[in-house]
Amino acid sequence: MPLLESGDTTMSVLRPRNRLVNFRVSEDEFEKLRSSCEQFGARSVSDFARSSVLNRIEQGAPGAETSNGKLNTLDLKVTGLEARVEQLVRLLEAIGEAGGSASEGDIASQELTRSATP
Repeated sequence: MPLLESGDTTMSVLRPRNRLVNFRVSEDEFEKLRSSCEQFGARSVSDFARSSVLNRIEQGAPGAETSNGKLNTLDLKVTGLEARVEQLVRLLEAIGEAGGSASEGDIASQELTRSATP
């Protein structure tokens, strides 16, 4: 997984970084950071830490859905509802066409069987 995504290399030229964020780490944590810098090809510990924190922010909190995730979930639900409405319409049409020659339960079970097959 590349450290810099979506053209981040030009960010420092377009937007100078003039804000400072400090945090303390243990010696073990610092060694992990330094080895991760080499693994991911970061220019420095600061570069790696900045990219990691910003990537985490973009991903959102654990369990929280992003806007795109919510839209995808909503789209799936709407698609499911459309299929069920179509199924109900076919069921009502079949009941209307049967006009008493078959029980509503028989028609419903035939319709559900037919809609379950692709």
